[in-house]
Amino acid sequence: MEIKIEKIIYPGKSLGLIEKQTILTDEGLPGEIVEITPLEEKKNYIEAKTIKIITPSISRITPRCSHYQACGAYQYMDYKTQLTIKKSQLKEIFTDTSISVTPSSETWGYRNKIKLSIIWEDKKASLAYHAPEYRDKFIQIGSCCLVSKNVNEFLSSFMEIVNKENLTFIKEIEIRESYSTKELMLTIHPSGKSENGAQPSLSPEFLGRNTERPLPICGLKTEVLWPRMYKLHILFSKFNMKNNYIEETISGKTFRIGPDSFFQINVPMLEAVLKDMQKSTSPDKKEIIADLYCGIGTFGICLSQYAKEVIGVESAPGNISFLKSNLKLNKIKNFRLYEGSCEKLFPSLMTSGIDTLILDPPRKGLDNMLCQNIILSSVKKIIYLSCNPATLSRDLKIMSVSHAIKTLHFFDFFPQTPHIETLAILEKRHCKPI
Repeated sequence: MEIKIEKIIYPGKSLGLIEKQTILTDEGLPGEIVEITPLEEKKNYIEAKTIKIITPSISRITPRCSHYQACGAYQYMDYKTQLTIKKSQLKEIFTDTSISVTPSSETWGYRNKIKLSIIWEDKKASLAYHAPEYRDKFIQIGSCCLVSKNVNEFLSSFMEIVNKENLTFIKEIEIRESYSTKELMLTIHPSGKSENGAQPSLSPEFLGRNTERPLPICGLKTEVLWPRMYKLHILFSKFNMKNNYIEETISGKTFRIGPDSFFQINVPMLEAVLKDMQKSTSPDKKEIIADLYCGIGTFGICLSQYAKEVIGVESAPGNISFLKSNLKLNKIKNFRLYEGSCEKLFPSLMTSGIDTLILDPPRKGLDNMLCQNIILSSVKKIIYLSCNPATLSRDLKIMSVSHAIKTLHFFDFFPQTPHIETLAILEKRHCKPI
């Protein structure tokens, strides 16, 4: 079956029509004629898979990763086209709003975190991504162009040892890299038991006798050395591997990031967002800024020098412990931390005289009751960073009763992928700009 691709809709599906029936397929650029095979008929569209490009677009390029549909589904189009498509998707969602665009300074090797599965076939281990939309199917990879050369070299060396020492208990690995120091941190997620039925464990000698804590190994005890893994010690020294946190420098502030900490994936773009946020704050240090979903304190700490006081709200224990460390590390004295959910704590903060509210929620966006409380609050300005334009649009429509969009800025945190990061600045209606 052949169709003409009309456009690409968020989050990355190519749309075509057959006799007014909508077809959504996994690949195809606007104007291309593609051959598809239908997969499933839904209520309002047919889900399909592209099996052949019949008339290619001039914007089509050869993907760098053979597994690109699992890690970077936009690799088949040039970067200029990626930006055009993402902006057009935002324009469809935010129809009456002007949108500015900041491209990523690095379009390859920009990710500071990668999580991979380890699969075994014919007694040989390989790295793999989950196949798109599947938890039990995998796509084998050798390396990935979205992370740095340093991370890919580590992965190659690591897998040599996994195969040589037959480390079958490893199910998944996660690597974080510091953009500023090039430090690496590895977390290993075990499958449960090794091939002899015993759960493997590690001792502090695993990383050397002077190590405060062993390498983060999720779910494993640390009393007994597992001899076959000792060979990784030399590898970790070679790659500047840290065992319980790495450090990153953002806007002159130092942040310690743990294995469970939330931190933005593209550091240069994070710097660009922070500059935009700083422009939206008052320079007279009279503002009270509330940073909801504050994580390890990235935004609150970086903006603390512009505020009278910063109120931070965070619920995840893994973030809270590193947030407290980062406050001490940066000698921040005007930061007041509240531990718990934003939804439950914000009503009690509404009388705190908050001038500016920073929101950086998960993909699901804001709870409806939180939106309602923001409407009732005296907050003059809202700085909302979102990784999901659909939930951002929903939340902004609710809060439009009290706050109007001043600017909408698309920052391309995720080149080669359909993901979109958007910064919205809102101001209180019937209120003079700060």
